[in-house]
Amino acid sequence: MSDRRPERAIQLIGKAVAVSPRSAEAYSNLGNAQHAAGRPAEACASYRRAIDLNSNFAAAHTNLGRVLCEEGDFAAALRSCERAVEIAPNLPEAHNNLGNALRGLGRSEAAEVAFRRALQLQPDNAVLHANLGNLLGDLKRFEEAQACYRRAIEIDPELAVAHYGLASCLRSLGDLVAAAASYQKVLSLTPDQAFVWNDLGRTLRSLGRFAEAVAAFRQSLAVNPEFGEAYRNLASCQQLTADDQHLARLSALVGQQGLPIEERAAAGFAMGKVLDDADRFEEAFLAYEKANRIYRDSRAEVGDRFDAAELHREIDKTIATFDPRYFASVLDWGSPSELPVFIVGMPRSGTSLVEQIAASHSRVFGAGELREIGNLAQQLDPIIDAIQSGADEDAAETGAEHRITIRRLSDAHLEHLKALNGRAERVIDKMPDNVFKLGAIATLLTGARVIFCRRDPLDTCLSCYFQKFTGGQLGFSYDLADCAKRYLETERLTAHWRKVLPLKWLDVEYEALVSDLEDQSQRIIRFLGLDWEPACLEFHRTARTVTTASAWQVRQPLYGRAVGRWRKYQAHLEPLFDLLGADASG
Repeated sequence: MSDRRPERAIQLIGKAVAVSPRSAEAYSNLGNAQHAAGRPAEACASYRRAIDLNSNFAAAHTNLGRVLCEEGDFAAALRSCERAVEIAPNLPEAHNNLGNALRGLGRSEAAEVAFRRALQLQPDNAVLHANLGNLLGDLKRFEEAQACYRRAIEIDPELAVAHYGLASCLRSLGDLVAAAASYQKVLSLTPDQAFVWNDLGRTLRSLGRFAEAVAAFRQSLAVNPEFGEAYRNLASCQQLTADDQHLARLSALVGQQGLPIEERAAAGFAMGKVLDDADRFEEAFLAYEKANRIYRDSRAEVGDRFDAAELHREIDKTIATFDPRYFASVLDWGSPSELPVFIVGMPRSGTSLVEQIAASHSRVFGAGELREIGNLAQQLDPIIDAIQSGADEDAAETGAEHRITIRRLSDAHLEHLKALNGRAERVIDKMPDNVFKLGAIATLLTGARVIFCRRDPLDTCLSCYFQKFTGGQLGFSYDLADCAKRYLETERLTAHWRKVLPLKWLDVEYEALVSDLEDQSQRIIRFLGLDWEPACLEFHRTARTVTTASAWQVRQPLYGRAVGRWRKYQAHLEPLFDLLGADASG
């Protein structure tokens, strides 16, 4: 429908309404035309008028629910959709819109029931399959979501939302080559989608295809010049110069009150990166400081604050739980396989670089930041509590069940790692925060190796402060004092692990790696129990997926610019000096 046709329809239907002011169907049709014309408030008013005239008009109820979902008023949408389903239980659209309302309210289980009922009634509707895929993606059931998107595409190969959902799903599953192809398909169907160009750029960057990534980010900005996240991503590829035009645009975006906070903050981080690259350090820090404050304050408004005291209590509990007595009680319960390797430490401490060096070895696969260990640790919690309480000593049968459960979980995780790369002799999980889960890891995977990454505390904290992480993650990083507190707690726990952890472990200092790459790289490979391969020194040439914030850096030859970087910002680091000590780096 052209831009003019909905308006023409509104005129014609308006005349019908004037002639038949008691016609519920006429008002419903008017609402449809107003919705198509991008006039949601008027559409809702027309649907409500239709319902006033005929309270059992199912189509008006479900269409009202649809528009309310699109406007984000999910509670009101739910009432309309439930009424539509009550009136017309066999209307697929009613169940679909009900599913969207429930999904918006976070009621995933009920939403899945609604979407599946819609598909029972209309199994060949591509949109319904895509909507179920969206929900399953929310729940991280990516294999099921992928199947839904593929079925939607079979039905309607031109359904852009299904291709986009499939691309996002493939990215989450780690198949970035296929994800890039799916994003490109979306753009062939709907080229003026700035967020899709940005997602394509992020995917290409992770694959090391930087020239294509830069082109995608630039196209994203051509479509939407106010897209702060695209500026930040472009800056991450070192493609923005500190000219007046770029800085003026970024400064304007940071101060634009009508923009979403995510975009304002992203523009601020991009501005800081551009100025830092230009060695304009005073201006860079002020830009980063403002970006961090904007984002930190916005998260605080919704109750998302870093709680250093709570982290301290959690680490106290971890230290008390995982002591030599505990490890002696579960000795040999887990799998002795040498396949798993864990690289842990503070974010921005060199974990990506160490992984890239190791993954350049022909017998090592770098899997990036996996999330399975967190889930496994949750499943282990009741068993660990039982062991700590001494319950297993009183009930041999229960203890045997716990042993079986632990071995089942460990074997399942090893199968997952083998599925990632069946030829590798070592598979690396470089989730830095697995440092908090090493008790569970040592219980499940007794043959695992652990590499502790450590970097100058001032450089580590500053690098975290200068990085905008994925929304909702690493909330400590937006305040320098919180960065220092997180660093100290991580170090405290790491010191405990060095004393009690019954696994092979290795310390790797970032500064030592930079100053003597060959010796330190050989040390890492020896620790992995493998023969040396010179390709590990050419790590920046290794073609592999890197999805973390270091995607660009680990594909460059090693340089020392990041060592002692804090000195360029020394005048602003009082919160770090206060907590870490004036000579924390030395």
